[in-house]
Amino acid sequence: MYNKILNIMKIRNVILGLSLIFLTSCVVKSLHPFYTQETISFDHRFIGSWEDSKSGKWEIIPFADEMLRNTSLEKLSKEDLKIYKEYKEGYYIKRIKNDMEVIYLANPFKINNQTFLDFLPLGQDGGIDGLLEGHLVYAHSLVKYDVLKNGHISVKWLDEDKISDLFKEKRIKIKHETMGVVDKKYLLTASSEELQTFIKKYITSNDEEKWKTSTEFMLTKLDGKVE
Repeated sequence: MYNKILNIMKIRNVILGLSLIFLTSCVVKSLHPFYTQETISFDHRFIGSWEDSKSGKWEIIPFADEMLRNTSLEKLSKEDLKIYKEYKEGYYIKRIKNDMEVIYLANPFKINNQTFLDFLPLGQDGGIDGLLEGHLVYAHSLVKYDVLKNGHISVKWLDEDKISDLFKEKRIKIKHETMGVVDKKYLLTASSEELQTFIKKYITSNDEEKWKTSTEFMLTKLDGKVE
């Protein structure tokens, strides 16, 4: 289905305006990407078919391959070529659970030898009501991942509860806004460079539970092959 819907023009439109994370999400949200181009680090070990620890199925291919699925590099328009160059080191991820498909763009990057993903949802099967869509925040989220010796991949989102505590205790200073009516949620508004400065400090902190999160998965490759 997505091969027909998410053609190059659709991908362009989605990146420009339909990538979103709900305000009720428990992951840290950012207006700007957590990565910069110089920290991009493509990891081929992500490519393939996976099952996660919550019974979801993941199909992961290079984003560049999806861009060129039904065309060639030479036939890309100027606008599409710009998107191709910017995200060619990223992943096109389709997660399926309970017959629901959700598509993501994930850009891998590395800071101080720790590997991360900047996660951006592109859309889901069935679409989203137009009125609801108008009330959503378009945002990035930060994922820490580790490839284990057995080939499994641990995927952990930066949890909003951790950041909320740091803000309340005035232990971090980073540009942000709070949104929502009853349950306030944080939206980071700092630049990508400022976000990376924060990440560098965060990963060297003495907090042994800094990566404790309610949003985590263990990915197991379906074919059993460990590269």
